[in-house]
Amino acid sequence: MQDVEVLGHGAIFVLLISFVLVIALMAGLLWFGWWVSKKKGSMSPYSKVPMLLGTDVVPSIRRYVNDFLLSHPQPENSPIEFDTASICSETGRIFPNSVFRGMFVKLDWTFLQKGHPGNYVSWGSLSELEQATIKLCHDSLAGYQTEDSSPNSRPQAIDSHYATLKPGPLYVDRLSRVLLGWKEVPGTEFEVLIFQRPIHDSVDDTL
Repeated sequence: MQDVEVLGHGAIFVLLISFVLVIALMAGLLWFGWWVSKKKGSMSPYSKVPMLLGTDVVPSIRRYVNDFLLSHPQPENSPIEFDTASICSETGRIFPNSVFRGMFVKLDWTFLQKGHPGNYVSWGSLSELEQATIKLCHDSLAGYQTEDSSPNSRPQAIDSHYATLKPGPLYVDRLSRVLLGWKEVPGTEFEVLIFQRPIHDSVDDTL
């Protein structure tokens, strides 16, 4: 009789241990799923969706994108190293130097100053006179978003309407009149950030 009781207690103990192990395994799987979902790191600053990895872009498209950058001859528009770049899955905007060890994306609004130092404001926050003045100081603004731009001066204060327009926002350093804005790479879904210095220091130089 005692042997039966011992066996019964043993069976209950084994059952409880099995139950605890199953619960622990399920909790571990849930945690692992959460960890994997966060593994890529930062979301897109524009669309708030997970980023894609530039390493997945095929070599032919990489060359095409970089040829487009090189067609803008200023040295700030250097070719992208796709293995360390991330891409907004909704807008197709490519962010260089934003993927780190372990395929982890680290990206925030400092991407503007990190690549091209300046005190940038949204094109749409400028008065019509200031916009006209800046246009005169540049050879061309072709390809930049000048038609529909956020009236908020701070780039990070952009709302969803302006954030997802194609091409993406244009920013201006009011002091230097330098432009920094997104342009579409022809024939692709991608956009790249193009830096452009003025060819004239003032309107007087254009006369």
